[in-house]
Amino acid sequence: MSRATANTRKSWRGAVVACVAALVLAGCGTAAVIKPHVTGTPSLSINVPLQSVACTTSGSCVAAGADGSRVAPSLVGEVRHANGVWTALEVPNTPVTTISSAACWARQCLVGGTQPSGDALWLIVPSTQSVSVSPTPHAGRGISALSCFAPSSCAMVDTTGITGGARLSFTSDGGATWTTPQPMTWTVGQSVTALSCTDALNCLVAAMNPARQVRLEVTHDAGATWTVRPVPTTWTTLTSLTCAHLQCVGLVSTTSGSLVVRTSTFARLWKNVSLANQANALACARLSRCVLVGQTASQAPWLATLKGRRVTNIALSYVPSPLIDAACGVKICAAVGVSTVLSLHP
Repeated sequence: MSRATANTRKSWRGAVVACVAALVLAGCGTAAVIKPHVTGTPSLSINVPLQSVACTTSGSCVAAGADGSRVAPSLVGEVRHANGVWTALEVPNTPVTTISSAACWARQCLVGGTQPSGDALWLIVPSTQSVSVSPTPHAGRGISALSCFAPSSCAMVDTTGITGGARLSFTSDGGATWTTPQPMTWTVGQSVTALSCTDALNCLVAAMNPARQVRLEVTHDAGATWTVRPVPTTWTTLTSLTCAHLQCVGLVSTTSGSLVVRTSTFARLWKNVSLANQANALACARLSRCVLVGQTASQAPWLATLKGRRVTNIALSYVPSPLIDAACGVKICAAVGVSTVLSLHP
């Protein structure tokens, strides 16, 4: 056998091996890319919509929702275990009208919302599936946002009413006690949309006024004083804010679409990544490795990963409606629609 024939056969065998290894089902003559794929799971209480999800750093996640439109408002919850199985939580029989925020640390989570009497807050331990009612600061009329930055250490923004604005409180014992709330007078007449604290002193809070304009302020003394951070006038909302040290990533809605925004100067300067679809939530395992959820222009559910500036769409099965919230731990992320839960490695 000639050397040319041997080389030809060797090349042919190499092409076959490469083709099989790549699982190119449409034939080796056509370039093909195997798209990432995620399958949704129906929520365990489909009569009550899920509204929020959060993940611990140990691999479990919690999802919760409420239906305040009923004569007797309902609360539901479920937990994703480290093995990927979702199970129902036995939640308190509390007349909750809405779930607004959830945040976790290593092995526990806080879930906050609103009930007729005001603030509503629960401590959830995913490993034991226990749910307990947590105390909240006096006279709160509803929790707007939660941010956990260390084991058992979190910040909370709640409201004191339509004209009273919002206030900031901290816990260092997993929600058993809270500091005296610091009023945020600059939020009067506005809705708080995002909170992220890097420790018990330094926090960013975003709000939206009735004209749909973003106001962003920073505190370096646990809410005693605040400093405004300038933002583009095209920003209409800022949500899904996550900060570590001086770096932050967030999700912005603008007059022309959705952006992922990043800063390395604690919100003094921002860089952005434009998105082709409408994003409802952003969550990051690391600030450079995130997931996005939302919907396409045709209102189909949409899920994507973001690595640096690269957005990769993820194919979905059994996800009947747009995804509304997302959360990440260190190695796993989760997302929810009103009647769907799913998880993926970011």
